[in-house]
Amino acid sequence: MTTAAFLRHSARAGAPVGVAADPLSMYPADVAVRRIDAADAVTLDGLFQAFAAAWDFPEYFGANKDAFDDCMRDLPPRLRTATGAPARGYVTVIEHAPELLLHATDDDLAWLATSLVFYRDHYRDDADPARGFAVVLRCDAAAVDDTCARWAAAGVPPVVVRNRTGC
Repeated sequence: MTTAAFLRHSARAGAPVGVAADPLSMYPADVAVRRIDAADAVTLDGLFQAFAAAWDFPEYFGANKDAFDDCMRDLPPRLRTATGAPARGYVTVIEHAPELLLHATDDDLAWLATSLVFYRDHYRDDADPARGFAVVLRCDAAAVDDTCARWAAAGVPPVVVRNRTGC
């Protein structure tokens, strides 16, 4: 599936998580893209810090699951893209994805995975204006199958995303 197709699919009711071995270069101009390195998010505390820095959470962010949920559902509607256009969607690209929550529990990964579905639904159904929401997990080509299996076991089967047509 191409990047654009994944984002369109996710914005409706498709998987909010994609796995990509290729560097993705084609994000729509109206999408705000932020990047984190999973090497900085091997624990739940690291995840909170990495997302807080990437999405500029408020200083009072409590660094716990409830506060994370609140901040992820309250990303600024007037956020601008890299081109300065108003954001109509949010994408978090997570580099070195196999390291994400590597030193956390399976329950923590399951919480994050199901939370991503919750955020997608929130931005699609409750936000005004409606916006898209997705996460792209970047990894080496050799790790794509294991990354997909890990996330499927956590409750959210991802789709494979590529720059070119095909899946």
